[in-house]
Amino acid sequence: MTRKTLIQNVHLFEREGLYDVQLGSGLIEKIVPFGGMKDSDQQMRCIDGEEGFLSAGFVDLHMHLEKTHTIGDNEYPGLLDAIMGFRQYVEEHISVEDVERRIEKTLDTLICHGTTSLRTHISVDETLGTMPTEVMLRIKEKYRDKLDIQIIAMLSALTFSDEAYAYFDKSGTMGIDGFGSAPSVCDEPKKIIDKMFDLAEKHGKFVDIHADEHDQPNVETIDYFADQIIARGMVGRCSAGHLCALSAVDEQKAEETIGKILASEMHVITLPSCNLYLMGRDDKGTIRRGTTRVKQLYQAGVNISLASDNIRDPFRPFGNGDMLEETLLTAQVAQMGTYSDLRSVYRMATMNPAKAMGMEKYGTVEGAPADLVLLEAPSAEEAILSQSNKRYVFKRGRIVCENRRSTKMIEED
Repeated sequence: MTRKTLIQNVHLFEREGLYDVQLGSGLIEKIVPFGGMKDSDQQMRCIDGEEGFLSAGFVDLHMHLEKTHTIGDNEYPGLLDAIMGFRQYVEEHISVEDVERRIEKTLDTLICHGTTSLRTHISVDETLGTMPTEVMLRIKEKYRDKLDIQIIAMLSALTFSDEAYAYFDKSGTMGIDGFGSAPSVCDEPKKIIDKMFDLAEKHGKFVDIHADEHDQPNVETIDYFADQIIARGMVGRCSAGHLCALSAVDEQKAEETIGKILASEMHVITLPSCNLYLMGRDDKGTIRRGTTRVKQLYQAGVNISLASDNIRDPFRPFGNGDMLEETLLTAQVAQMGTYSDLRSVYRMATMNPAKAMGMEKYGTVEGAPADLVLLEAPSAEEAILSQSNKRYVFKRGRIVCENRRSTKMIEED
């Protein structure tokens, strides 16, 4: 049984004053004003929060864990080039041991950066078969006390052959959570989407796609995806990442597509760090940012999240699996710099992706999972701006990581 914990003297999201928070049975059991709860149980762990910000754990809704740490000294100047780059890595280096080692290295890092739940897309195709999926499922079990992990079987080829379909069908029986693909870079986008929904219906899963990850003013993929969510009776269950092309269409078309997204209750994931790197490669002079309409989607009421996407691979040679880092970058790229804007972006890294993952109650409220991060800052906005230290990371009330950072000014005589 997990030991009860009392965290005293902390700030909470969008609440005035300081609070004491009691954790037990994997949940937030009680929240009272600071000083209102005493440590009467000798077995209870008591932590002085030192007026820090007790945050909900970060939720990284879009990753590619089997690709992490595969970057070499090659430059991949666009999305299709990066796809070919990873394919080359697969042909020359990949193995069960290689995939396992790189994924666990990444997970250990992101846990200490405060991520407590994530969703990862895992490549399935004729070459890889279900090998990376099998590895990921074993690692999911190994890390179950530190992370909640959802797995998406993702088509990594540009066509959907009968052999690839057979591997996808097999994946559906293995314990994955959903099916996905990048239809807009495939030969027949609508047919690919149809097959994803067919598989999801057959196996009782959801669909999470990469949508319109390009610079052209064409959002046919996301429009069709929204229509199919409604037609297939999967409203509120499906997600789409990127939506870069939504920034390339005119305002009238953008509003029309956002209306479709709202009607389907689609969860949207923006991935600025990767899209900044890959998009706009053919532009000269003024280079487009490549990101979607983040603020407009949020203000329209879309459940939009941010995520880290690729980490040190052919698609993006940067990244630390640090959602606080991704939050700061998203705020800058989306031009959301006021304190209220920063709190909105913070939601995109915590409560919003938790909703997309099906967590009905999430955040620093009584009865929510005790998935928490104690940040050395007084508020969400200050934690983002200062990139504050994550002093403790809790998963279901248990400390899974402690980070210490000491700074001392030296006065010379």
